[in-house]
Amino acid sequence: METPKETLKKLPHSPGVYKYWSTSDVLLYIGKAKDLKKRVSQYFQRDDAVGAKTSLLVSQIARIETIKTSSEFDAILLEAKLIHDLLPKYNVVLKDDKSPLYVLLTIHESLPRVLLIRRSDIPKRIYAEDALFGPFQSSRMVRILLRQLRHSIPYCTQKQRTGRSCFYTHIGLCMPCPSVIETIQETSLKKEMIRQYRANIFKLKDVLSGKSLQVLSDMEHEMMEKAKAQDFESAALLRNHIEALRRMVTQNYDPSVYINNATAVSGIFQNELHSLQMILERYIPSIGILHRIECIDISNTQGTNATGSLVVLTDGKIDSSQYRKFRIRRANSPNDFAMMQEVITRRFNHPEWPSPSLLIVDGGKGQITAALAAIPSLIEGSLPVIGIAKREEELIVPAGKDWKIIRVPFSDPALHLIQRLRDEAHRFAITYHRLLRKKAFITNAISTKV
Repeated sequence: METPKETLKKLPHSPGVYKYWSTSDVLLYIGKAKDLKKRVSQYFQRDDAVGAKTSLLVSQIARIETIKTSSEFDAILLEAKLIHDLLPKYNVVLKDDKSPLYVLLTIHESLPRVLLIRRSDIPKRIYAEDALFGPFQSSRMVRILLRQLRHSIPYCTQKQRTGRSCFYTHIGLCMPCPSVIETIQETSLKKEMIRQYRANIFKLKDVLSGKSLQVLSDMEHEMMEKAKAQDFESAALLRNHIEALRRMVTQNYDPSVYINNATAVSGIFQNELHSLQMILERYIPSIGILHRIECIDISNTQGTNATGSLVVLTDGKIDSSQYRKFRIRRANSPNDFAMMQEVITRRFNHPEWPSPSLLIVDGGKGQITAALAAIPSLIEGSLPVIGIAKREEELIVPAGKDWKIIRVPFSDPALHLIQRLRDEAHRFAITYHRLLRKKAFITNAISTKV
């Protein structure tokens, strides 16, 4: 059996859940992490750095188990389910005498409420038809979770329904508002608004149950129906809700997937790669196995402190060891196409770097054209290049002198893979850009003072 220190060396930089076991195989603690290696390593710092309670826990750890997930959102749901099912010894003790939070949906009411409650409140307030989720160990995380979900699935948190619309109604995060619904006299209108509100609550229930893919698919179908009926305002609103939910969950599976299948994450990544390859084969017949996918993004402020980023997926997994960042050398001018061309030229000046199976650029036809112009003649034509346009999340594929615009369903695993990589490229580029901007500001401030 591996010691904790041996396990620490092998932990991945990925989201997931960790479990601590004692020498007598007693489950001590379950936690979730955005980065398993960084989070678990924190427990094994100096005693005076982690606190007395944590030190007591660490002194009893004989074995560490981890379950990788495809997103931090998955890790939050999985942590809650495992704690509920397995009742680890220290999960309550380490929370400063506060019991964990649960999310309660009062579905027994015609206009259900979304409540955060402690364990001691459950027997008094729950009904058989209600939905209870938790325990969530971090009150901060569960509040952030619910706050983010409102941007995709509007719901009400008004404690007293006064008959007036709540604040969140005016900013589009509570609709229809239960407080207003209760004042409506016309029966058919009231029934329809109650139906709409309950539909939102059931969507929320499904997402918290790990069924976000199904919710995304249903919302996408509803959006298309609204568009066909020429209700473009509702269709646009649904599109925004879909995009907000997609950004939040990336790709979500029922927590039982991870519990019952130790290789669930590898399966998810392989499913995404297969889906992307199947889509691209229709337009790029020569495309091969997508072993290494690179994505390039540019970040600048009106051309100043411009940076480029190159991020990599290896066999579907984020491979941060292969990341590269570039400080744009051209004169300060807002020309994204020229910047893209410079970064790709410099990328291919490094023959020692592994060759990509697919190159993705963040942008449309202009960025792709710049990328193609920068690719060396030796590999020109053999390296597939595609772009992703932010506005409609469309894939853009060059086809000779023409262009193919591919609209991939929001729920398709291929789109999840590309969006995850694009978002990571944007994060990496803008982080470097902000660093350069900060340095420039400090330098200017010092020179001005002098």
